[in-house]
Amino acid sequence: MAKFKALSRGTRLVLVAGPLLIVSLFLTWQNVEVDYGPAGIATVPLDGFDVWGLLIALLTLSLVALVALARLTDVDMSDDVPWETVRLALGAAVLAIAVVKSLTDSGSTWESYAFVALAGAVAFGAYLDWAAARRAERPLLTRKRRGISSAV
Repeated sequence: MAKFKALSRGTRLVLVAGPLLIVSLFLTWQNVEVDYGPAGIATVPLDGFDVWGLLIALLTLSLVALVALARLTDVDMSDDVPWETVRLALGAAVLAIAVVKSLTDSGSTWESYAFVALAGAVAFGAYLDWAAARRAERPLLTRKRRGISSAV
């Protein structure tokens, strides 16, 4: 637990919201009405696993695995690859696909939009790590600007 608390806020956000997003795909994302003619109309709840949901699960799983490898183990990652940018791209892709899935599914439930918020938390966590790495490698970005008054 001490090792988890020592992690950055973005890493903790990805490591918590990512698995929750994967689990949320097993819950109801949409309600589809099926017409059985004279027998009536039934509402069928569907989980999040379709093509979009599978893509969300794979991207989230790869992002969580990459963050866990980089932050929780002593594995030497190649310095030639901008890993923070890769994680940011994966987080942004997860959010974009979750939004597209919820908007294009017919009969999306309010829960599906709450699950999109989980995808947003994953993307925000990846962004926080990316911004922290960027500030660390370029210290001029962290310098506070003094108030500039207009010459008018």
